[in-house]
Amino acid sequence: MAYKSHYAARAGSKASSGGVKQPTTSYGRVVKTILSLSDPDCKDSSMLNGVFYRIPSLLGNESDDTGIDNTISFAKQGNASIRVIPMEGELVELMPALGVKATAGKVMYWGKIVNVWNHPHHNAVPDIKQQDWSDRLIGGQKEESTISPLQANPGDTLLEGRLGQSIRFGGYKGVQSKNIDSSNDGKPIILISNGQIKTDEGDTPIEEDINKDYNSIQLISDHKSDLLATNTKRDSYDIAPLGSNQYVGNQVIINGGRLYFNAKEDSILLSAKESVGLNARTLNFDATDYACIDAKKIYLGQVARISSNREPVVLGTQLENWLTSLLDTLSSVAIGMSSAAVYLDEKPPIPIVSLNVAGPELDAIVKSLKTQLILFQSKKVFTE
Repeated sequence: MAYKSHYAARAGSKASSGGVKQPTTSYGRVVKTILSLSDPDCKDSSMLNGVFYRIPSLLGNESDDTGIDNTISFAKQGNASIRVIPMEGELVELMPALGVKATAGKVMYWGKIVNVWNHPHHNAVPDIKQQDWSDRLIGGQKEESTISPLQANPGDTLLEGRLGQSIRFGGYKGVQSKNIDSSNDGKPIILISNGQIKTDEGDTPIEEDINKDYNSIQLISDHKSDLLATNTKRDSYDIAPLGSNQYVGNQVIINGGRLYFNAKEDSILLSAKESVGLNARTLNFDATDYACIDAKKIYLGQVARISSNREPVVLGTQLENWLTSLLDTLSSVAIGMSSAAVYLDEKPPIPIVSLNVAGPELDAIVKSLKTQLILFQSKKVFTE
C-alpha cells in the first residue's frame, strides 16, 4: 500500500526482545468518512465509520511540497464501543493491527482524532494545496465560532460533542465550579447538557448553565442546584418545600424547553416520601376510564385548606333521598289541600276554596321538582 514507505521512513518499526517487529503509530488527514452502506465506496459493513486518508508531509505545514503523498488509503475504525467520528481535514492516529485473517500489519485502523486545536468542535488542519479545500472543511459544515470547550476541574472526566453537548463526571472544586464549594468538595456530581450558551469567540472554556443551556440534567449528591424555577406558586402547602436553588442534598434536576414522559408498555409512577408538587399556569388531567384521587382529606382551593369556615362537599345521592322525602311530604300536603273543608256539626262540609285551588297547583309543582332532582347529580364526578 502507498502509505507503507512513508510509514516506514517516518515512524520506523521497533523490535521486541523476541525479535518481532511491533507496530507503531502514524498520522493521516481525513479525506472522507464512510457512514452508510449505500456509500458507493463502501464494500461491506466492516468499512462503516472508517476513513479514507492521506499521509501529510509536515503536520500543520503544507507550504513545503517535498514529500507530499497524494495517494489515498483506508483505515478502519479502531474502537468498537466509543465512536468519535472524524470529519474531513482532521488528523487521525493510525496503527496497523490484526485483521480478519489475523495477518499483522495488513490492516490499518484509526484510533483517535489528534487534538490540534484543543477544542471539541473540530480539530481540522486542512491541506490548502487540495482543490476546493475550504468547501470541504469539517465535512463541508459551517464552523460554529460560538461553541466553547468546557472548563475542566481537577479529576474531571469530560465527554464533549462537537455542537455543545457534554457529560461531566466530576466532584472536585475548580476555578469556576458553580455547584461545588468547600462543604461538598469531593462529592460526586454528573452534569449532562445539550446546547450550551452562546459565546463571542468560542475559545474561552465555560461551565454548564442549567438556566441557559437548551436542556440539562444534574445528578448531584450533596450540592445546591443553580436552577431558577419557572413557576414558584406553592399555595397548596402549609409549609412550601425549598426552592429549586435552595435545597442542598441528593437530588436529580431536569430542565428543558419541554419535558415529555411516555411509557409505551406500562405506567409512569411518581412516588415521594413527603410530597409531589405540581404547579403551572394550568393543570390538566385526562383519563380514558376514570380519574381517582384518594386521601384522608381532600381540599379544593387554598381557603378550604386553611379556613376554619371550610365547607364540606354535598353527597348527591343523600341529598336526592332527603329532597325526595321532603317533596313526597309536600305532595301529601297538596293532596290534602285539594279536598280541604270545614265540618260544622251534621251539616255538609264547607270546602276551603283557597286551599282546594292551591292544592293541585302545589302538587303539580312538587311533581315537576321531583323530575328535576336527577339534574343535581353529576354523571362523572363521585365522592364518598
